[in-house]
Amino acid sequence: MQSLKLIDGDIQFENGDLLLVEGTEEVAQCCAITLGTRTGEWFLNPEVGIDFDMFLGKDFHEEAARDELIRALLTDERIESVEDVTFEINRQERTMSVSFVATGTNGEIVQQEGVDIGVG
Repeated sequence: MQSLKLIDGDIQFENGDLLLVEGTEEVAQCCAITLGTRTGEWFLNPEVGIDFDMFLGKDFHEEAARDELIRALLTDERIESVEDVTFEINRQERTMSVSFVATGTNGEIVQQEGVDIGVG
């Protein structure tokens, strides 16, 4: 499968041509988009996304947040399992960055670093 290549949500061009991603890079990009989507936000598939409320406020529970991220990643039918989810929290800037390592149904390792989740 191929998708348009996105960086920070912007479609990428090279010499006037659209850039595409495929394979493991495309799966990782789709997973990152899922983690940046609020559950119910996309009308075509209201199951996709995460419950942003779990990441807001002072009472952040890392284990519950990790479970929510794993649940969201597993909504992509191409993800077999999630091996690792890590958080980098910047309380001063009120931001959170998430990295993950997963295994695709084809056996390939899918990983993405620095997926930003605004924590308000």
